[in-house]
Amino acid sequence: MAVRCTLLFLLSVGSLSGAALGLQTTTRVAPPTEEASAVSNIAIQLLAQNKFAEALTEIDAGLRQAPSDAALHNLRGMALSQLGRPEEAEASFRNVIRLQPQEAIGYTNLGALLERMGRNKEAVLLFHQALGRAPTSFVALLGIGTNLATLGQYKEAVPYLEKAWAAHPGDFRTGYQYARALREVKRPIEAGNILLQLTPPPYSIPAAQFYALSALVAEDRGDDVAALRSYRRAYELSSASPELYIKLVQITLVAGGPKDVESLPPPPSQLSGAQHLALGLLFAAHGAPQQAVTHLEEVVRQEPENDEAAYNLALAYRAAGETKPAVEFLRGKVERKPAAELFNLLASMEEEAGDYVEAVRHFQRAVEMEPHNEDYNFDLASEYLAHDNFEPAREILLIGTQSFPKSGRQYLGLGIAHFGLRQYADAARAFLTALEVEPSSPSAASAWYTLGPFLLPAEWEGYIPRLKHLSETHPTTAEVQFCFGTTLLRVGLALDKAAWLDESERALGNAVRLKPKFTDAHLELGSLFAARKQEEKALKEFLQVVQLDPNSVAGQYRLGQTYRNLGRFELAGEVLARYAKLAQERNDKVTQNSQAVKMFIITDVR
Repeated sequence: MAVRCTLLFLLSVGSLSGAALGLQTTTRVAPPTEEASAVSNIAIQLLAQNKFAEALTEIDAGLRQAPSDAALHNLRGMALSQLGRPEEAEASFRNVIRLQPQEAIGYTNLGALLERMGRNKEAVLLFHQALGRAPTSFVALLGIGTNLATLGQYKEAVPYLEKAWAAHPGDFRTGYQYARALREVKRPIEAGNILLQLTPPPYSIPAAQFYALSALVAEDRGDDVAALRSYRRAYELSSASPELYIKLVQITLVAGGPKDVESLPPPPSQLSGAQHLALGLLFAAHGAPQQAVTHLEEVVRQEPENDEAAYNLALAYRAAGETKPAVEFLRGKVERKPAAELFNLLASMEEEAGDYVEAVRHFQRAVEMEPHNEDYNFDLASEYLAHDNFEPAREILLIGTQSFPKSGRQYLGLGIAHFGLRQYADAARAFLTALEVEPSSPSAASAWYTLGPFLLPAEWEGYIPRLKHLSETHPTTAEVQFCFGTTLLRVGLALDKAAWLDESERALGNAVRLKPKFTDAHLELGSLFAARKQEEKALKEFLQVVQLDPNSVAGQYRLGQTYRNLGRFELAGEVLARYAKLAQERNDKVTQNSQAVKMFIITDVR
């Protein structure tokens, strides 16, 4: 008579590593005495009825009469295991191995017990020993595969689980472990095929794990709809699981977006601060700020000192259109616990709310608390620049360029401050240094280009050696080629240096080749062709400019002039009419002043 006692150990959904251990009661032994055989039969019946204490009493009585009976030691190990006495159970199974070292059952049962105790490496060795004695043992194959998977050795586990699955196709535990291992070795299609052959057991937790694994496999295969369906089913079966709920929220937001958050079931009743934070960040990242606020407020309630939650709660308030509550919350927070990060965020929100004086004060507090934080230094300077307070901005940025010499935006900001103070030569030096620090910076190239009317040709000429070196050092950087080409063009035209115009054409040609949508480069290249009376080439470039940017004032003007030069007066009239309208609109906004430079730079680098 044999009874297979299944011990189901359910681990967290996060690890998805449920285990069902088969402890076997039968063993091949020398013929027992009639009395020992009777005790075994009684014990097996009691074990089958889950009367483990009564079974142990019978077994111990039998062992007093037959202390070397391997079957009784095996049954004793099973009873002790079920009674929660694993150390004594281990001793009993080791007795089975001692008494019958050539039989597999002692090794498999001890391996199953050690697996339950979390001693997976030892369990693997024991199952291997069992397999050496019974090469086709399903229990040994499954035990090796399951424990290797638990140890994270999925590649090694797959062959054993594959053999176990071939021996018992359709077995839930085997199929689950096999599919899980296949997924971990990046074979989701095969994993999905195995899961399709399984029927979840009528127990909520293993069934929930089955659906959770199915969801993960569906995600791996890019089927978010199937993943969402499986996560919903898993959470229905295990609605107390925070991990499952977080995954359900995540896939709902990915598959459907913020519009589907109303369809989410309620979360588990007891979520930790960390779990509320994870949910708050998920909702915030996917455009559901109201839900983010709910969870982040709970984090702050549970953990008042959690600065990360406070920071993200303020951002969620702002995203929900509640800037005033965000400011009030942050002011209260920094009053209780000053933190540079929170001061900086508070200042940015005060700027949005129009409270410039308080914004400056709090940006300064952030810098005072963390003077080596480049972001805070730049944000303070940018606040002054945004309100045309160029002198204090310049002082801050002079320090910034010394403290953070590898930050291109510090030099860009310094250039803006100089520009606002009409210190154009200083602005040019700062912008060129910014380009040298970050050669591919569109902001640095735009700032350099904007300076065009404010320097004399002789001043531009002084920068050519630095630009030439930069061009040779970065031959595949469009921004560098553009700045070099425009400077050569200005100086070449002003000083009538044909060789420099030739080099300018090469540099500007490289810029548009490297970056075909580089509008300003096309504009300058067209201007060069126009200066050389190569009207058809100029036309091609100017058409490219207005195609890329229909609102380009300079592009429309140059295009209209080129049509006129070619005698195409009707087209010239149409284009110049568009130019006149755009020019008027531009004059109503921002022209060539400090604000124009800020539009090029601050928006791009903050």
